Amino acid sequence: MSDYGESPSYDGDRRTGWAELGSGETVELARIGARFGARILDIIFVFVIYMVVLMIMLGGWALSDEDSGVFSGGLAMATLIGPIVWLVYEGVQVAVSGRTLGKRMTGIKIINAAHGGVPGWGKSVGRWVIPGLISLIPLAGLLLAILCYVSATWDRVYQGWHDKAAGTLVINA
Repeated sequence: MSDYGESPSYDGDRRTGWAELGSGETVELARIGARFGARILDIIFVFVIYMVVLMIMLGGWALSDEDSGVFSGGLAMATLIGPIVWLVYEGVQVAVSGRTLGKRMTGIKIINAAHGGVPGWGKSVGRWVIPGLISLIPLAGLLLAILCYVSATWDRVYQGWHDKAAGTLVINA
């Protein structure tokens, strides 16, 4: 039995919509459509939070005031704040409850594939790091990050590369 989820009625690469955890428990996997919907909602939530944090941190700075050097400083800060906001938003929620706001709204949950509990801090951050850091690569990064999520569509237990690396599954809550 795999710690990364194995179908209880294993039939080659056939997808059944179910996985057996390392503990022997059987769980129903979240469908790709629900995962996609949750990701879109999370992107919206993170964008709103990012904009609020950015406005607070930049305060009265005018991003277009190139003479004072504020533009380059503000742009650098904006670039650094994005990944931090995303990591805090997703990392904390997944580590503590296995669910982000978007996942709550779509009725899905991330679990540790070995025992079915919440992923915890290491798996939560590890799961985020794969697409999060890949997306920072100039030009090809965004495409590779999207491919990381899309890779779940051809996996037998709907695990994207980030799920495989962290040892997590996404299930119906």
